[in-house]
Amino acid sequence: MCGIAGMCVKDVDNLSENRLRAIGELQQHRGPDNMGILLVDRCGFAHNRLSLIDLTSAGNQPMVLGEYVLVYNGELYNFLPLRDELERKGRQFIGRSDTEVLLHALIVYGVETTLKCIQGMFAFSFYDGGSQMLYLCRDRYGIKPLHYTVRDGDLVWASEIKAIGQVKPLQIDPIQALYSVAGNAEFHHETTLFLGVKSVAPGTFLQMRVDQDADPQSVRYYEMNDDFDPAYYRELDGMSMETAAQEFDRLMSDSVRRMLIADAPMGIFLSGGIDSSLLGALAIRHTRDLTLFTSNILGRLSEFPDAQAIGKFLDLPLYDSPFAPGDFLKHWTACTYHYEAPIVRHVSAMPMSQVARLAHQHQVKAVLTGEGSDELFLGYPHLLMQRYENLVRTPLRLVEKAYGIIPGLRRYIIPNESEQVDGFLNLLVQGYERQRFRNQARGHFAFMNEADFKRHYLSIQSMKEGIVSLLMRNDRMGMMSSIEARFPFLDEAVVRFGVNLPDKFKIGHSSRMHNIMHPFLIDKAIVRKTCEPILPKWLPHKKKLGFPMHAHRDLTIAPGFFRDGYAAQLLQMNESSEAYMLGTQNRYFVAKLAALEIFGRLYALGESQSAITDRIYSHIAIVPK
Repeated sequence: MCGIAGMCVKDVDNLSENRLRAIGELQQHRGPDNMGILLVDRCGFAHNRLSLIDLTSAGNQPMVLGEYVLVYNGELYNFLPLRDELERKGRQFIGRSDTEVLLHALIVYGVETTLKCIQGMFAFSFYDGGSQMLYLCRDRYGIKPLHYTVRDGDLVWASEIKAIGQVKPLQIDPIQALYSVAGNAEFHHETTLFLGVKSVAPGTFLQMRVDQDADPQSVRYYEMNDDFDPAYYRELDGMSMETAAQEFDRLMSDSVRRMLIADAPMGIFLSGGIDSSLLGALAIRHTRDLTLFTSNILGRLSEFPDAQAIGKFLDLPLYDSPFAPGDFLKHWTACTYHYEAPIVRHVSAMPMSQVARLAHQHQVKAVLTGEGSDELFLGYPHLLMQRYENLVRTPLRLVEKAYGIIPGLRRYIIPNESEQVDGFLNLLVQGYERQRFRNQARGHFAFMNEADFKRHYLSIQSMKEGIVSLLMRNDRMGMMSSIEARFPFLDEAVVRFGVNLPDKFKIGHSSRMHNIMHPFLIDKAIVRKTCEPILPKWLPHKKKLGFPMHAHRDLTIAPGFFRDGYAAQLLQMNESSEAYMLGTQNRYFVAKLAALEIFGRLYALGESQSAITDRIYSHIAIVPK
């Protein structure tokens, strides 16, 4: 993984090596091994390298071949067979990097065809000097970040938004910022919290002629619905659980094997749960040259003993990063700076940043991590709770029916959420992404009845929405310490398997109380089944704990924290309204507003991280319940 950036300018006088170097220096944590700068025509490119494959200078970037230029961030897991194919076509290679393979593929096959055949995680800019075409490309699921802005006729792009700010001043979008308190900012595919700054959407690329005054055009080359195949669905539906688990084991083992390819030390982020433990069991089939790292969340809900037990079972070294309740306050500001958004949904970003720091201290450069399993195989309790929806809603339906006897009375007593203006505005700010995607998906599942479609669609919806926020967390927190995260559950073949797998393999049944939130239903049944023969017997029966820690719900905020700050300016909050809010409102919601305050003081008011952290310590305390 690396840091990439560049600019295409209307006036070549605005193109300078110094400006690109400023961007590169700000992204140095993403790639400390080498920084490269290149100016060509009206374009400039910057690259910060974290060397993992071919550690020699042959893998440095920007990589130039004739009139073609590539600046690339990511890993291609099928680069070796692709290289063999290109060599049969007469292409010659200097080094052993996947970057060089990607460059040759783009030249031979073109951008769109290459994007459809490469497998991995990536964000890159590719320039064809002959046609004067510039491309900005992002992987299918949005694993690698890529942001851009078009201003004053100039296009500027980078792995991190703050790097764009070195060339074009950043201004927070007040509407998006306000709604980020609801966690929206962490789930957007294209929108950011900064005016005029967008993200290249997952599964798309931008293209533009650099010799013409025109904005880049977006082209979609992949949509998750494309993976759905009725024939594959029926094939899987005809399997037994044992056969489906064997197929899943095969796909995951192959994914892990390919993601272990590196010329630098690798590790695994081990939580003590089933997903990361499965990765460990599959990884040792291929190598024992691995180190395990875990976050030791101090307290009664710690999973550290389970992580220790798994480490001992796998016979791999395990290192832990202790995280006390007060450490949340200690790392809040620095993590927000790298997060480039208020940390509202994934407070686990803080301990994750420290696990990445620990891995860096042990000279590890890349880790396997378990994101994607919960989304593909229904691992979240709220997804399984939908099975009990009819039972839970029966009393409410009776009340609604009673009030419905009198025309017009029902909507006053039990208002419809869809009729509320706050719900409307929330959907509007999100661009109706969920609704538009769901409507598109329905046509792909035409052979299913509505009930089957709703259950099957849960995995796709979770992948489409939730995974983006988790990938954002892992990228930002890992790259704080130059750690690349790799995601075996997001291998293209595994995703296709999960998207087509009938939900009878994802939701199991039990006569015992498995989880109080879904008493007789078992989440991620096929993942648990796959774990049974290769991991300790107790693990497949472990219920999901998430990432329990003391955070927003445990904060107490003293008057004065918001004084003269970003939220006070945004909401015209005076001392009396702040005091009333702190004394009467839900402290969990107030803590989320504090997350916005920290973000605003960093990116709108320009305060230093140390000053903000001092303010946190003087006004906020964690009082565990």
